Amino acid sequence: MDFKKVETIFLITFLFLNVYLLISYINRHDIQQASTAPGQVNLIREMEQIGIELPVFSDEEEDVFYIQADTHQLLEENIDQLENQAGSIAQDGSLYTSILSDPIVLEGNPEDGFTSDDIAALNSFVNSNAVLFGEDYSFLRYDQSQSRFIYAHIAQGLPIADGTSEISLFYGSDGNIISYQQTYAGPVTAQGSSQSIITDRQAIEELFRNHMISSNSVISQPILTYHRTLHLEDLSMYGPVWYIPVNDGSGERILRVDAFEGTVVSEPSTPEPPSDPDDDE
Repeated sequence: MDFKKVETIFLITFLFLNVYLLISYINRHDIQQASTAPGQVNLIREMEQIGIELPVFSDEEEDVFYIQADTHQLLEENIDQLENQAGSIAQDGSLYTSILSDPIVLEGNPEDGFTSDDIAALNSFVNSNAVLFGEDYSFLRYDQSQSRFIYAHIAQGLPIADGTSEISLFYGSDGNIISYQQTYAGPVTAQGSSQSIITDRQAIEELFRNHMISSNSVISQPILTYHRTLHLEDLSMYGPVWYIPVNDGSGERILRVDAFEGTVVSEPSTPEPPSDPDDDE
């Protein structure tokens, strides 16, 4: 038997087999791309064709934790430290409402915009002794529909933006900040292991699939936030949610998409501004 000839035949056979497997892999990869990529591209293209202005997508894949906040009475226990304001606490201790003795004077207005000095003045107030745990909060946005500046509690690097841990500074008819309301989740801890989330692009596509974005809308940059997913007597759990401002011509709306599940999240209730004592008079 010619072993050298047999060895050559085996080598050629294995060579052809490897080439066949490589071609099969490449074809299968191309089929997978063809079945997924066009759908994604078409959604973006369809939005652009009907005049929807899209943000710059990060498309970053991140891993995020659930977080837990234990029930507490920290606001109620510490309001005696505050000065130059007439404040009251809700019966369950979750909401503090204050009327300021010395309003915060701002240079700008909602129509022309607010200045960097305005935001600096508000930052200074939130981080002063006039606000409890103010160092835990950071400016999120101005809500024109409610005439309020929103500061969100930053937890694990993300803002809690569902109203359960935020400061609302209300812009009065005289052009100044005359009152504020505060909720506070308290100290939070990460729970379990981190999980991957959908991208900002996928979140906007999900809103479009659910017919929640109309033509000629302007979509601002999505923000990854925390949203309360479970509320029990002793604790609350928060999960990641994409917070997406959308302006459709009739005003700005905030749409939300669960960053784990990819499902649309209903809008939480917004606070009512406290009444001005002068108005009552």
